[in-house]
Amino acid sequence: MYITSRGRRLRRIVLSGSFLITASVCTACSPSGISGSRATGVSDGSFSAATRPGAVVVVCLDTSRSYPTAERESARNAVAEALPKLVLPGRRASTVYVYTIGVNTYGEPPKLRLGIPALPGRPVGAGAGAGPLERKRVAAGTREFTERWGELRKRALSSARAEGRRLNALKVSESASGTDLGGCLKNASEQFADRSRKGPRYLVMASDLDPVGLQQQSTARMTGATVSVVDFTCSQAVQCDARKSRWTKKFHELGASRVSITRPGYPEHLFDDGSGSTGEGS
Repeated sequence: MYITSRGRRLRRIVLSGSFLITASVCTACSPSGISGSRATGVSDGSFSAATRPGAVVVVCLDTSRSYPTAERESARNAVAEALPKLVLPGRRASTVYVYTIGVNTYGEPPKLRLGIPALPGRPVGAGAGAGPLERKRVAAGTREFTERWGELRKRALSSARAEGRRLNALKVSESASGTDLGGCLKNASEQFADRSRKGPRYLVMASDLDPVGLQQQSTARMTGATVSVVDFTCSQAVQCDARKSRWTKKFHELGASRVSITRPGYPEHLFDDGSGSTGEGS
């Protein structure tokens, strides 16, 4: 009896030791068991593709003599700083077209085309109805996905900031004469007209809204677009109010859903108009 009991205890010890060794090896092989390194097994392809349509942005920088260079550069910097706001969870890539307003704005192609990258949707945690063990298991997996998603977001924001630097580095020259604002509207309407692009549309103008010379704007529709005129300059209050009212009415007649015209030194709130922007990318 003593020998039999002792043999059973030895077998239990051996089996227990084997189990501990196996568990240790499995833990070491597990992605979450690798100490000091990011969990593996979560690749970019593990996330569902972004499904929300990307935005289409048209930027028009007034280079005419009547518009101060300092205000144009201030407006350009404001647009560059706001570009990361276009990076939203689940949104596809967005495109920004940059034009200059001069003698014949419509006759000139975009000076620059910027690409804002897509971002997968944010990972979702365990449901409230799940049991404790299930919630714990799902939470561990969600944590890995969340960490990887955070890396993807940082990369997308960094890319958007890099595009902003490209915008600020764009060399523009002063127009000899003429301020073809109508050409800017026509260019924007053509970029917005692509029916395959169903995302938000933005027109950003840095200008004094003082048209000079030929204005090309026939059928310049911008249905549903958000129009922002930033660093709007004007010297006389009565004249400024009349010009703002006239252009606000015109933009709405062309189909714009939102219109804002702000003077230098006032907040613009670019790309933050209720189309899903939370300001996280700023």
